[in-house]
Amino acid sequence: MSYVRPLDAGLNDMSETLLQMADLAERTVEASLSSAAQGGKIDAQVRVWSNELQGRYDDVEEKAVELIARYQPVASDLRVIKSNMKIAYDLARLGRYAYDIVQVLDLIDGGKAADRAFLEKMSEQVLDMMRLSFQTLRTHDVQVARQLIEMDNGVDSLYRGYLRGLISNANLKAAEAVSTALVARHLERIADHAWYIAQSVSYMVTGTYIV
Repeated sequence: MSYVRPLDAGLNDMSETLLQMADLAERTVEASLSSAAQGGKIDAQVRVWSNELQGRYDDVEEKAVELIARYQPVASDLRVIKSNMKIAYDLARLGRYAYDIVQVLDLIDGGKAADRAFLEKMSEQVLDMMRLSFQTLRTHDVQVARQLIEMDNGVDSLYRGYLRGLISNANLKAAEAVSTALVARHLERIADHAWYIAQSVSYMVTGTYIV
């Protein structure tokens, strides 16, 4: 019977927590973006899920400190612990940005002022990117992670294009411009954190970041 280090059991617990966080983060962001596209009052539920993600990030951080203190991990184990902590942080940020989105939509004319067609288009790209990032987290397939580079560039281009359009569109109402720009910014940040997760997986598996 093979020997399982106590450290490995702790690392497996952290990994399982990350997968649970990914499932919750996906549900949270999807609910937020559904609200952005179709309307509806969901800020209370999104806030609960966002807070839960933050709590689980705190758990991962405490677990990491415990593992380092108790088992004095070697360099390769420290790399895994460091990566797990960063991934947990990024997952928690996804929940926070999801909550920020529903707050913006609720505060500015109940979301009616937002350019829903543009936000739906951007949301689709961000969700595809986030799901691929989570696939990378589950499989540790670094080659899959590489696909996120082009996807992230596409989201950035869409966001910058909308901002340039604000400058040239004199007829755009202020409420629509502000609400859409703020939500688009949060979407762009969600995409960034999805990319950061894939980068951390690459570092965990190979010891290098994707370039």
